[in-house]
Order: sequence, then C-alpha cells, then structure tokens
Amino acid sequence: MYICRAIPATVTISADLPMGAGLGSSASFCVSLVAALFAMTNMSALNASLNDNSERNHGVGNVNIDEKDLELVNKWAFKGETIIHGRPSGIDNTVSTFGYVVKVKSGHLTRLHDSIPLKILLTNTNVGRNTKALVAGVGERMQRHRKAMTAVFEAMEAITEELVEILQSASKWESHRSEQEGKVEELVEINQGCLQSIGVSHPSIELICQTTAKYQLRSKLTGAGGGGCVLTIIPEGLGLKTLEKVKKDLEDQGFQCFEAAIGVAGVHLVQGV
Repeated sequence: MYICRAIPATVTISADLPMGAGLGSSASFCVSLVAALFAMTNMSALNASLNDNSERNHGVGNVNIDEKDLELVNKWAFKGETIIHGRPSGIDNTVSTFGYVVKVKSGHLTRLHDSIPLKILLTNTNVGRNTKALVAGVGERMQRHRKAMTAVFEAMEAITEELVEILQSASKWESHRSEQEGKVEELVEINQGCLQSIGVSHPSIELICQTTAKYQLRSKLTGAGGGGCVLTIIPEGLGLKTLEKVKKDLEDQGFQCFEAAIGVAGVHLVQGV
C-alpha cells in the first residue's frame, strides 16, 4: 500500500518453483512483487515516492533497476519475508534481488559479483520437512558429540571457502574448466557427506544421490534438508541424451526435476501490459 498509494492494481502470479521445498519461493515472490509495483507506479525506487507531475505508466515497461533501486527492492522484500517467516535470514531475498552468489558467515552476507555460473538439476523429493525439528536435532547432536560435530562444521566452512575461491577464478575456470568442474563436484559430494553426518539428510535424498551417481554426477541436499530438494551439478560435457536419461530415471521414481543455474542475474523487468 505504501508503494502503490491510491493506485489500484491486480497482481497475477505464475511460478515454476515448487513451494515449501527450500528454494526461496516466498523470497522470489516478494522481490518480484516489489519490483513490479515500483515499475507500475513509474516512481523512483530510490526515494519511494510518487511524482504527481510525471506521466504514470500503469503497465510494466522496460524499467532500468540500478544498484540503489535494487537495495530498496531488497529491503522491501525483506519486510515481506518477515511477515511470512517471522525472523528470516535475508539470504533468499538478497539472492533473488541481486542474483549471482551470496556468501554467509557469522550472519554477515557478502555478494560475489563475478561468480561463475553453474548449471544444475534440481530434484524435488516431494517430502515435507520440519525445519525447526531438524535444527533442534542438530543442536542435540552437537551437545552429545561436541568435538566431532565441531570438526564437521569446520570441514563445511573449508568446503565453502574453497568453493567461493573456485567460483571467483574466472580466468582459471576458462582455461581449466574440466578440472575446476571436477573440484566443484567433489566439494558437493563431500558436503553431502557432512550434512548426512549431522543428521539432516533423508532416505529420499540418499536415493536421489545414488541415482545421479550412476551417471557420474554429484548431488547434495538444499535448504534445511530432511526432504525438500536435491541439487545436482551438470558439467558442461554432459550430453543432452544423458541428462534426459537422468531426469527420466528420477521422475520414474516419483521425483520432480527441473533445470536451473547458480550465479546468474537477479530480478529484472521485461516489457508487458
């Protein structure tokens, strides 16, 4: 209401993302809605106020969203996430707004502007999960095995740091792509092992990992685990026929697959009426 003031609007939403699967569907909704409302009112997102003297465009046109505008879109989207989730981390709306990759450490978010895009296959287990219970379970395991669990968390931090280094090495990626992709796949596999050891995996997740492994592909759970979706790296050299076989194999087992990418642009506006 603050963005639109007295301008009436009808919002129509369509999405390919499954909801409640740990893919940030609520954040993408909030970001898209905010950006669309800014465009509809034809106002500067920088000061979020209407210019009554300017011509208002009630359709979505080719509106350029600069860095400052994106920052405000992100802030408003975070407000929406707060309404939906109560105490969100801000990670999902930041990625949806700015795109590319976000590194999170000790609650601090760092945007990686020059990250290498990676093709991935997302597989929905269609298994619901209780994030609160999963987090509580990890905490209880931490109390029982503090030294072992601390070592696992340190390993996961090392995996993250190495992955960030790889994703930011554009020149090395181009000259040694196969080698770099291989490293990413190994890190994904190691990470899944760590996540399994702290108790956030699920039989359906393990089944997907085993299925993709038959095709020499590496997978890991996403989000809080315990169900939700599984991420599989698609190397550049993987043939289309092989990829279709993988998807069919997974879908025949009752899972839902769709292709996506990591390290691509965030919210943008396209011409419409």
